[in-house]
Amino acid sequence: MKNLLIITSFILLSGCMAEREFIVEYDYSYRGKFKRYDTFNFLNLGDTVNYNGLSDSMIKREIERRMISQGYKKSDKPSIYIAYKVFSNDMSFKGYEQLELESWDALYAERAENENNLEYIREAKYTNKAYELKKGTLLIDFVDRKSNGVIWQGYASGLFDDRTYFSKDVRYSVRSILNQYRLLAASYQ
Repeated sequence: MKNLLIITSFILLSGCMAEREFIVEYDYSYRGKFKRYDTFNFLNLGDTVNYNGLSDSMIKREIERRMISQGYKKSDKPSIYIAYKVFSNDMSFKGYEQLELESWDALYAERAENENNLEYIREAKYTNKAYELKKGTLLIDFVDRKSNGVIWQGYASGLFDDRTYFSKDVRYSVRSILNQYRLLAASYQ
């Protein structure tokens, strides 16, 4: 009986300590005008979520909660459009190694807005970084409404699959990604 208790305890503890491997990263455009953004809305891209019963509305609700908590207001004419997609296959993905967004925004963003050629800003170099993302990757893009360019994208890979999908994984995925976007709305600054 004592051996059974020890074995059961060991199995339970190792199950608690087992972590899934995942990647949570982001990158951004040096042309983003982050000090000016204060409103958001979602791009309607049709069915962006068709993965294991994953609910579009769950992702939208979690993104909306987060944006509002950072001072952004939902608007019909937003400064940022938000698009997202869940990928059901493994994929190679090109990201970038950059300064933390907050550091860039504080130190160089204003200068970059007034500079036609960003080569004069040494920190404004895009250094490629290759990622191998697993199926179940959630990608969230922020698009500047005026320029129609992606200004920020965050992604989480390997957070859920056919065997481990629960609604908490969706919330955790969105939160993990948006934890990387820590800028407050322009009206909060």
